[in-house]
Amino acid sequence: ENREIPRAANLSELDFHEEYFLKAKPVIITDATEDWAARQWTILSLMEKVGKNEVWIRGKTNKEDYRVGKAYTIRKDTFGNYCNDLLKENARARSSYLAVASMQQAFPELLPELPLPKYLNNYGKLHLGPYLWVALKGHYEFCHFDPDDNFLIMIQGRKQVRLFGIDIDSLYPNPLGSHGKTVQSQVNCDSPDFDKFPKFKNAVCEHCILEPGEMLFIPAFYWHQVTALDTGISLNTFYGDPGQEAFISKMFREPYNQHFYYWFLNIIEQNREYESFSKIISRLPEVVKHFFLKQWHEQPTEENVKKAVQLVKDHL
Repeated sequence: ENREIPRAANLSELDFHEEYFLKAKPVIITDATEDWAARQWTILSLMEKVGKNEVWIRGKTNKEDYRVGKAYTIRKDTFGNYCNDLLKENARARSSYLAVASMQQAFPELLPELPLPKYLNNYGKLHLGPYLWVALKGHYEFCHFDPDDNFLIMIQGRKQVRLFGIDIDSLYPNPLGSHGKTVQSQVNCDSPDFDKFPKFKNAVCEHCILEPGEMLFIPAFYWHQVTALDTGISLNTFYGDPGQEAFISKMFREPYNQHFYYWFLNIIEQNREYESFSKIISRLPEVVKHFFLKQWHEQPTEENVKKAVQLVKDHL
């Protein structure tokens, strides 16, 4: 089943919150960035402003292992060198990607040109970001889900976005203990192997071509796969509910809980090989509280700490 992601304009903060955010319903907001100075950015203008800044760049991003979220290399270079490769469309550009570059750390001088989306003012709380992404035309980003609500903002160029909702069975996540802060799908959405992944036929795909200036709301723990249709620039912001424990509380409710449990147990399994693992398990309530505070700036209720601890104990 395929359907287009709806577009909306003139959305008030309250309307967005009630109609889309609380319902975990994706939407493209077409007029959210019209007064942003960042809308004027181009690759050439950014090279002039921040070309000497150092960034981390992913490598081997044109390999099948990358498309299914299993492996990539990482190197440090200047933003200018990376962009020179992009403009030449050379071999290194075709296997590289500037992803999730922290604006605070890598490009602090650009922050005055980049406001946070107004929808965070009264009904949201920043978790991480904003981040800059600069892709060569044709780049395929592996299908994955993030542990935060997310605004993806297109600045230059277009991206094809496919969302597959919260559906653990049809997307075949990589096994528990796989690397990364996200959970990746084993399915290459461009050329799925239905013999290996037959349930992918049941996946519901919500799709769009995201145009410059548009902002896409991707609910927390929602599968998404993004392909660059043009060489271009995008931004994103990870956020969640306002307050001290509202975001964590919703993680234990439908529709989020299925993916949250998998994501949380994936992190537990990532730590199993370390000598300190038994110590972590022995201090689990304390560790859980600290983890949620660091991850989402949240103070979980005692009930939610107990639920997370029980989840781990049942798994182990």
